[in-house]
Amino acid sequence: MRLNTNISAIIANNALQKAQDRLSNSIQKLSSGYKINSSADDPAGCAISEKMRVQLRGLSQSDNNVTDGISVLNTAEGGLIEIQSMLTRMKELSVQAANDVNSDDERSAIQGEIDNINKEIDRISSQTEFNTQSLIDGNLSRRVYSDCQGVNQITCSENFVTGDYGITVTEDARQAIVVGEGTIALGANDKITKEQEGVIELNGYKVSVSEGDDLNTIMGKLVDAASIIGGSAFAVTDTTNDTTANGMDYAGYSPVTTYPGSRLVIMTKEYGSSQSIEVKCSNKELAQALGIDSAADDDGFVVQGSDVKAEFTTDANGKRVGFDDSAVLSTSGTRITVKDVNNKRFEMDVPGNVAGTKFDDTGKIPVSTGTSSKDIVQEVTDVGTMSIHVGANQDQVIRIDIPEVTTYTLGIDTVNVMTGLTASQSIEKVDKAINRASSVRSKIGSYQNRFEHTQNNIAVSNENLTSALSAMTDTDMAEEMTEYTSVNVMTQAATSILAQANERPSTVLQILQ
Repeated sequence: MRLNTNISAIIANNALQKAQDRLSNSIQKLSSGYKINSSADDPAGCAISEKMRVQLRGLSQSDNNVTDGISVLNTAEGGLIEIQSMLTRMKELSVQAANDVNSDDERSAIQGEIDNINKEIDRISSQTEFNTQSLIDGNLSRRVYSDCQGVNQITCSENFVTGDYGITVTEDARQAIVVGEGTIALGANDKITKEQEGVIELNGYKVSVSEGDDLNTIMGKLVDAASIIGGSAFAVTDTTNDTTANGMDYAGYSPVTTYPGSRLVIMTKEYGSSQSIEVKCSNKELAQALGIDSAADDDGFVVQGSDVKAEFTTDANGKRVGFDDSAVLSTSGTRITVKDVNNKRFEMDVPGNVAGTKFDDTGKIPVSTGTSSKDIVQEVTDVGTMSIHVGANQDQVIRIDIPEVTTYTLGIDTVNVMTGLTASQSIEKVDKAINRASSVRSKIGSYQNRFEHTQNNIAVSNENLTSALSAMTDTDMAEEMTEYTSVNVMTQAATSILAQANERPSTVLQILQ
């Protein structure tokens, strides 16, 4: 037997230390509820679990983001609902005004209400906000930049990829323009005689010319009448027009203030083949005095405008710039629309003088007197949309693209119901505006459904990820209690054996006696 070294005690002490370490570890797991309390417990498991915890925190926040996105859409739709309500009222008013039992005063009252509706639509468009961000005034729409000043993008579907898209305008749109067949025969001091008095009709709006009216008085009445039907009236001495030099306010003409010897010009403000001016005169002598002889014919005469003419721009190889070969182009007024498969729509509004076309307006339809064209490049970008981050990782977003909803994009900013003809045309305009507003609401609704599905998916992902994290990091209490009981007994046994091992050296005294 050896006295200096108690091997048995050392062995028992080592066993006790191991048992106590296991007991401490078990107590920590039972008290914390986690089986991974430090990286030493499970280095790989610790790394994986921390990554999963970060993912869960990200998912939790993305769920809040989706809720905010739904709130944005609800706010935008609220504004659109009210706009649609006003458009419905505008349709009702247009139908009412189209009835010829209404007098000029009644139509004027209807027009006043329509004008106020338009103001309110634009106000709602500009002031419908979420967290100070405007929602339906084009602020959240994709930005399309043009290399041509004055071109406005009306629609650009989301499925048009970023890049350049080319349209070539081969002929400008034109207003409906009446140019007097002859010069104004009345002198500056001449007055209408009893034999010359009569009624001039512009699109059904009657202008009474009475005995004693001088030329300035007549022109004043025609200017007012033209304004009422949505146009303007003036006089010119030169029938050559040039919009690039003289601008578009007077269709490229240069108005004069000296009426005798000049020609009368009456024009609509709007462009396109849908625009027309019907001129009638009840007195042939009055028509001849104003240089509009044909107006005294039985049916008077009617002139029409013309739509812009355009085609796809092609490169040196004859390939369309940006657009697919399946795309189809159409025009109406100053608007150019491109439609393609998968509901792709690309719509733009071009100025009336973008190509600088000169016209002969002396006939019933304006005729181009010279060839001209203008290539327009529209650069489609992803700038402007609102990105809602719906995932825990980078670039997991849904982009909200809400088109601009204003009286201009709806095409009702020039609604005029002052005559039966213009009121009838307004009905079609309002119908198109209602369809466009409904289309935007439908788009917002599809976003809302998408967000709701995304939110459900986040909830399921959160649930499954939490379950996986729990299986990896949470303590199995039943299993760990079994371990605790076992090591607790082993600790007690090792303590008892260590005590006995420490008593063994005392037996040496019996040998030394």
